[in-house]
Amino acid sequence: MNTTKKTLAYLGGIAFTILGIWLLTMDTSTTTYPVWKIKVTGVLSVTFFGGSVLYMTYRKIRLIITHKKDIEFTDSGLSIYGAKEILWREIADFDLIRFKGNRLITIQMKNPTEVLASEPSWIKRKTMEYNLKTINANYAFPAYLIDGRAEEALALCKEKLVEHQ
Repeated sequence: MNTTKKTLAYLGGIAFTILGIWLLTMDTSTTTYPVWKIKVTGVLSVTFFGGSVLYMTYRKIRLIITHKKDIEFTDSGLSIYGAKEILWREIADFDLIRFKGNRLITIQMKNPTEVLASEPSWIKRKTMEYNLKTINANYAFPAYLIDGRAEEALALCKEKLVEHQ
């Protein structure tokens, strides 16, 4: 994600969190809406937007502390956001797709059902199932995580795959 989009995402999240706090603390005698609707909206706003900003901040700080990048190519595989490595020997290919307005690089696995079955986390397993149904790949990441145009990012991924197989 380029710097402008990241900044706008942070500012938007912070603005809606402040709006939620304002809704929770405002004088409800001046409004025509039921008090419970205002309070629920405030709680949801603070929870969702505040939680999102905190999570984005935590993830970025964790990457900085561990000296990792969003996408990291190693001799044994690649890691997305510092997660467990996807091994080169398990990767068949990379593809570039457009999904809901985003350009994604999908990671085509040699045995996608085996990778799915071996995932211990049920949340990650469900995410992989959804990915297999919708984009026909276990893993995908936004092309903007690698500097340059999406086509250049795909070429780099393919080059690294050939280099390590």
